[in-house]
Amino acid sequence: MGNKKFNFAFVISIIVLLIYSYIVFMGIVYWKDGDIVQGIIYSVALIAVTLACIVIMCKAKATRWKKTGNIVQIVCGAVILVALALSTMPFAHFINLVVKQKEISQSFEKAHLYGSQSAVAYNNYVKEREAKTRDFLNAVDAGHGVRNPSEYEAIFGLPGNDSNTEKIDRMINSLHKILLPESVTRASDEALNNLDKGAKMSVWNIAMPQYINSIDKMVKNNVETFSNLSKKAHGYKGDNDYPPFTYQQYTNQNAQLKEMLTHMSMPSIVSIIAALVCFAFMLLPYYLVERDLAQGTSGKRNPLASSPSTRPNGSQRRSRLSEREERKNQ
Repeated sequence: MGNKKFNFAFVISIIVLLIYSYIVFMGIVYWKDGDIVQGIIYSVALIAVTLACIVIMCKAKATRWKKTGNIVQIVCGAVILVALALSTMPFAHFINLVVKQKEISQSFEKAHLYGSQSAVAYNNYVKEREAKTRDFLNAVDAGHGVRNPSEYEAIFGLPGNDSNTEKIDRMINSLHKILLPESVTRASDEALNNLDKGAKMSVWNIAMPQYINSIDKMVKNNVETFSNLSKKAHGYKGDNDYPPFTYQQYTNQNAQLKEMLTHMSMPSIVSIIAALVCFAFMLLPYYLVERDLAQGTSGKRNPLASSPSTRPNGSQRRSRLSEREERKNQ
């Protein structure tokens, strides 16, 4: 019956160890910004070391060599404590993320929304830039070159059959093709369609860090493309050195989200208690081994059994027999 209790305790210990290691794995993945490989390596090492130490501690506790058994238990216990100290931080990190799930979801949805609006923001930028450029060209046209004849001639050229209004329309159309070519429009629309996937995610979803990184890469590529196009148009007739395109709303929101997911803060009371409870259950077989296994494997002999030193030898037995015969004869 004792063995069954021990085996059942060992099963509980393994289950708790696996759960604890998975939480540590998730904490490392978020801490390392989606690096699953590091999470797997550390979690597997934690399981192997902790499980080996528990088994060795149980056997050492039941050994007949008491001094050696105690030394092994102390060493293995120290190893487990070191593993606990190293794993508590990522464990606590993920527990803190679970506690802040609502806040993280709101920040994620905002970053997702701002990311999906990068193309919209650039379209608005193009419209505003074209409108201001048109206003500038109309102002030059209204002055008929009186204010700055060289500027007027550089923009409108020599008089021709086309009116200045038609020339302004053509210049604005050319500026639009520079700022927003058709190929870029198609690419941004495709990116928007990809962003529509996975708008709702939980911190328990292992794909969340990688999805956030894919959004970040996609949006930054779009913004960089838009910024380069906006710089390319500088120096165009009447553009008047308009400032290049930037998109700080997404950058700021995504930086806030990344800070929440990757910043390793101090463990909360909840996470510390959870870690201690998990390790207490991991050591359950060690708590039970003295009652269930020590009696059978400790090497202690039955105190009622006679030892070689107390058994009578041959001469003693013969002497006792002769004494008994003398008593009978008397």
